[in-house]
Amino acid sequence: MLKLNRRIAAIKPSATLAADARATEMKLAGIDVISLGAGEPDFDTPERIKEAAGKALAAGQTKYTPVGGTAALKNAIKLKLKRDNNLDYEPGEIIASAGCKQAEANVIAALFDEGDEVIIPTPAWVSFAAMVSLAGAESKFVPCPERTGFLLEPETLRRAITPRTRGIILNSPSNPTGAVYGPEQLTAIAKVLVDTGIWVMSDDVYEHIVFDGLAPHIFHLEPRLKSHGIVFNSLSKTYAMTGWRIGFAAGPKEAIAAAGRLQSQNSGNPNSIAQAAAIEALTGPQDELKPMLEAFRKRNALVVERVRRIPGFKLPNIPQGAFYVFPNVSELLGSRFGDKEITDGDGLAVFLLDQAHVSLVGGNDFGAPDHVRISYATSMENLNQAFDRIERAVAKLKR
Repeated sequence: MLKLNRRIAAIKPSATLAADARATEMKLAGIDVISLGAGEPDFDTPERIKEAAGKALAAGQTKYTPVGGTAALKNAIKLKLKRDNNLDYEPGEIIASAGCKQAEANVIAALFDEGDEVIIPTPAWVSFAAMVSLAGAESKFVPCPERTGFLLEPETLRRAITPRTRGIILNSPSNPTGAVYGPEQLTAIAKVLVDTGIWVMSDDVYEHIVFDGLAPHIFHLEPRLKSHGIVFNSLSKTYAMTGWRIGFAAGPKEAIAAAGRLQSQNSGNPNSIAQAAAIEALTGPQDELKPMLEAFRKRNALVVERVRRIPGFKLPNIPQGAFYVFPNVSELLGSRFGDKEITDGDGLAVFLLDQAHVSLVGGNDFGAPDHVRISYATSMENLNQAFDRIERAVAKLKR
């Protein structure tokens, strides 16, 4: 048997990407599959951004750039952080990477070591724990129950911190739950964290997809966190640029420099043409988000109503951001279809893909095996058709 690095051998494929890949395989086989698993907007990248990429290509901007991004891109990120988050960073405190995922993986690898604990409130995006494991550190999962709206409570956080705790990852709006921390909740969490010195990592990739106004940033509410805080963000969701692979991190210069040294060895600079497009995205007119946000708002209302009509699907909290719902399906666990028993969210997702030809993601790898994640990054027509199929399939289960 092939011997692999033990950390690599322990890593599972991303559950979200695996679900999307299986749906794609079925589509290629001629099966009409409706995907509610994708974590990307179904809108096209705005024309002004594509035009900027074309101009950069025509101008021959096809060479290596500085590892952490061009000076122009770093200045554009600096402008964005000040404009949108009221946070001040210098170019030396910013690194651009091939997507936010790479920025996060590099920073986490640079900051944590064996014996360190990193708190991950769950349900959580599936890649956080993998990144921590690859750094040799340990994930400390802290469940955030439905009764709190899937939000971390300050006292729960206080109890979770131990002498080994060296970091925490916060994600708002949340993938997979759509939960959003408001100013009061962020302030309360900041009070717990401010004097601990642990690294506070804020994943903000869905920050503009919020249905009740943009919440202040935790580092703006408590500026002292900046000395041991990292901002992660991406152009993927806000500007519908998932395939362009541009993300960034901002934080203390020494931490960003360490991530830059790692990036210099494992990949080098992010794509030069995508960097030029990102500058236009960040510094040009910011009008495109409004129609996209309104579309997501309408879909959110539709999906909440449709989910609550399905017997066995429970959704006590209305998601306030991102483009996901995360219903509880525990009432369906133990159900059978033929000789197969549905034992968890992953099993229900497989059943719905096979019987309804609807792709969604089981909650197991998010830390919530009695849930499923449904993305509404698709048309209203597709959503209605998908939920019609799900209702018919669930009716076939024997409970």
